[in-house]
Amino acid sequence: MKLGTHNGTFHADDVLAYVILSELFKDAELTRSRDKDTLLKLDIVFDVGGGQFDHHTKDKEFRTSGIPFAAAGLIWRQFGKDLIAQTAPDLSALEVEKIHLNVDESFIAGLDAVDNGITLETSFPIPNLADVVHWFNPGWDASDDEDHAFLQASSFARTVFLKSLQRQFDRVRARQYVISAFDSRQNSKLLILERGGHWLDTLLEIDKKNEVLFVVYPDTHRGYRLQTVRRNKGTFASRKDLPEAWAGLPEDELNQVIGVSDAIFCHPARFIAGAESFESVLKMAHMAIES
Repeated sequence: MKLGTHNGTFHADDVLAYVILSELFKDAELTRSRDKDTLLKLDIVFDVGGGQFDHHTKDKEFRTSGIPFAAAGLIWRQFGKDLIAQTAPDLSALEVEKIHLNVDESFIAGLDAVDNGITLETSFPIPNLADVVHWFNPGWDASDDEDHAFLQASSFARTVFLKSLQRQFDRVRARQYVISAFDSRQNSKLLILERGGHWLDTLLEIDKKNEVLFVVYPDTHRGYRLQTVRRNKGTFASRKDLPEAWAGLPEDELNQVIGVSDAIFCHPARFIAGAESFESVLKMAHMAIES
């Protein structure tokens, strides 16, 4: 498969478009050029040439959210489902569809927005993937090879993208487990899991009445964790915080306040705490519910 994009300065949208295509087509060869005759000889051309995958046209396409497509979004829309199905063949068609949409909304749309000149507002500067990819471009006084820099940026972006995609797979695969635990819980305000990770999205989706306030699960390294539930995906605010009296206390003081011997910590922000034993973390959960 022969791929083509423009030479010169690169951005996150053309880098990510290349990452997606080169993951799907393992034998892909890339040409970076603006020469029309050269581009016409290639199989897929993106972010240049005025074709299907070039957003630099007067007939710009927009998502229903209002965010315009750039090269990454156009390539993902066309080839994303194929890549998901190829990477995770155990997933159903419905699960592939869900992941395809989630990846666009949570990962790609923001990069497309930046490439189309839309400012992503934050209360203070936070470097995003678009910034980091742009940093790989050679400096104004450097003689670095641009094509080599593009491949370096692609290697970095590939790692980030595949990690993000894997998290989407993990969430989908954990979904039924979380639903089963939710349906069988004995206390409507407490969800107990036999293993942690990838529970929040499913819980927010299925807990229509916002009943669950806290989640207990084993930590991968030490003991058990007690964690609050966010009000929604867009905030760190919890449905209910852990007791203020626990916040940031040293272990000995925390154990004295709670009345156990193996409490480990309570974060000063009161969103997570831990204990060595299940019995102690369960006691902490009930105290937090009743506080």
